[in-house]
Amino acid sequence: MEPETRTPARRPVAVDVPHSFTLRSACVVTAPKVCRDFVSGVVRAIGCEELVEAAAVCTSELVTNSYLHAEGANLLLRVRVSPGRVRVTVLDGSAVRLAGRRAPEEEALSGRGLFLVAALADRCGTADCGGVWFELDAARKAV
Repeated sequence: MEPETRTPARRPVAVDVPHSFTLRSACVVTAPKVCRDFVSGVVRAIGCEELVEAAAVCTSELVTNSYLHAEGANLLLRVRVSPGRVRVTVLDGSAVRLAGRRAPEEEALSGRGLFLVAALADRCGTADCGGVWFELDAARKAV
């Protein structure tokens, strides 16, 4: 009889203790997609499927802002998973600080990203170390 060669089943990531996942990316046109896919993968892996869409959109908006406005050549994306919460921080190494949100002109093609993040996230803000962040609570309905 031949030995069994099945791959052992993977256990989902335990979220009873905090975990951090980090991605360093060049601040290039593909960064929003790469970071969005990374965050989506982390959120799916921890079993919070209901947060994937909001996390992907918010990540894409913040990383796009870094790509468009930051002075640095790289950005750092940090996903912190703790019981009941996912926090995503985007650090771009720029000295440029986020201006207060202001409504875009009606005809403008851009300028709505931070409003979208504020609407989708349970909390959002700026980090002391020159980045931006948002948090999603696990006890929410899908977007």
